[in-house]
Amino acid sequence: MARICFSFAVTGELKYLSHLDLMRLFQRALRRAALPLVYSQGFNPHPRLSLAAPLPVGVSAARELGELFLADDSIAPEQFLKRLQEQLPAGLILNGAAAKAPGGPSLAAQVSAARYRAAWSGLTPSPPAAELQEAVARLLSLPEIRITHRGKGGKEAIADIRPFIYELTAGMEGGPVLEMLLKAGSSGGVSPYLVLERLEQARSGAAGEAPAFLWNLQRLALYRGEAGSLQELTCAGA
Repeated sequence: MARICFSFAVTGELKYLSHLDLMRLFQRALRRAALPLVYSQGFNPHPRLSLAAPLPVGVSAARELGELFLADDSIAPEQFLKRLQEQLPAGLILNGAAAKAPGGPSLAAQVSAARYRAAWSGLTPSPPAAELQEAVARLLSLPEIRITHRGKGGKEAIADIRPFIYELTAGMEGGPVLEMLLKAGSSGGVSPYLVLERLEQARSGAAGEAPAFLWNLQRLALYRGEAGSLQELTCAGA
């Protein structure tokens, strides 16, 4: 049995696919590529495929990661890329693959943070750079950022997301641009949309427009490790 790690970009309208729909897309493409897939056991077998971290709906991506198992090692990573890419729609672009040892932790188990880039959508007039930077400083100066969310059983619970915001910076590149490094993964995390929502509140004092309307979001990379010593998660280092 062989294990292959692959990286891919998500662009265009495919950023609106849910995580489940993206998984189904890959599964169907893998079957059409006639690869020697390893299937799960049970009533409804499916290819042993996983993606490192769900991509929020509406967010494009530069270097997402996935992994799958093949029945043997007869397919080289380069051949795998070619055969699978031929079956994928425009907007889903494979950009690397590597053979991995079948054992070891899964990609999903290693993810601990994600970096996002948010560019102003241009659908409304942009805030002045100084005003945005002041809002960032104001948000980061808060000792806690409390939110209400649905917990187990549908009960409301209070959480502090301030420890989940590792980095948040503002700049100008033809328009406002934000970069965020946020906690992510199976141990918990925070949505970039929620951070943008709270930033808008820090800027204007009100909720205002939805973040998805104001900003175009892209996930740049996934990371592993602890805050302060994060390493980018890649197929070479996974």
